[in-house]
Amino acid sequence: MSRVESLPLANGTPARRGRVALLVSPHREPLTGGGPDAVHVELIVIRSVTRDGRVRAYEEMWPGGRPVRVATTAWKIASLVDASVLDPERAVAIARAHTYPGHSQVRPWSSLAEARGALRPARTPVP
Repeated sequence: MSRVESLPLANGTPARRGRVALLVSPHREPLTGGGPDAVHVELIVIRSVTRDGRVRAYEEMWPGGRPVRVATTAWKIASLVDASVLDPERAVAIARAHTYPGHSQVRPWSSLAEARGALRPARTPVP
């Protein structure tokens, strides 16, 4: 089995350092209702890219987080969705504020639609 060193964005757009993307991962937890189609969606900041625009490393929303290499987490990534229409600073603030009730731990969204709805205030105006 070969090791995955980088992943492209789902829509084929070249990734750029400092931009944000949505990481979609399978979420199968029978005890909490996560069925075979259940997913987790997290906002990430792209920190390292290959010359051809594939994501090599990203930063999660945990405060003080360090870049995570795709090679160590590719097995849990279903897709990386381009979110370059978002202002990175505003999107990160929204994602870090999305926590579990009564805790400071960042909570993923349960669908792309839910994530897009929550991040709508971070959209940059279309020229």
